[in-house]
Amino acid sequence: MRIRVALADVIAEGELFEDRARITARALWERLPIRDRTIQARWSGDAWRIEGNYELLDKDAPVENPAGRLSAGDIIYYPGYKSGLLKVAIAYGQSQWLAPFLEPLPVTYLGKLDTNVDAFVERCQRIIFEGPLDVQITRAGAAVDDSSA
Repeated sequence: MRIRVALADVIAEGELFEDRARITARALWERLPIRDRTIQARWSGDAWRIEGNYELLDKDAPVENPAGRLSAGDIIYYPGYKSGLLKVAIAYGQSQWLAPFLEPLPVTYLGKLDTNVDAFVERCQRIIFEGPLDVQITRAGAAVDDSSA
């Protein structure tokens, strides 16, 4: 399953891990397209999350393929039912999904961007200074919607 992430004027594509995060990857695939905004991850380093909440799994579902340290292009899902945060997030550099006081949080490592990653990283590095960007996450090969997210 290949996805496309359109962020401002940059488009990157990547693979969802059907073999390592089968249930979560399938749930995201079925939920696509997502049209939202990026929010810089406050505690987690070089990563952003989508603004809206997206419940992909039942609250009792286990975290598949748990992620530790992340690098540019890594895609995760945070099922934070206790905090009310159900987020898809993408790292654009060194990152780890953390709560306040730097406590690691359980997240599913569900995919990796593998095309146009350098341009994607370069654009993402400005989010912290310039603010949120519109983002579309779609199935690769699907038309990108030019209207507002």
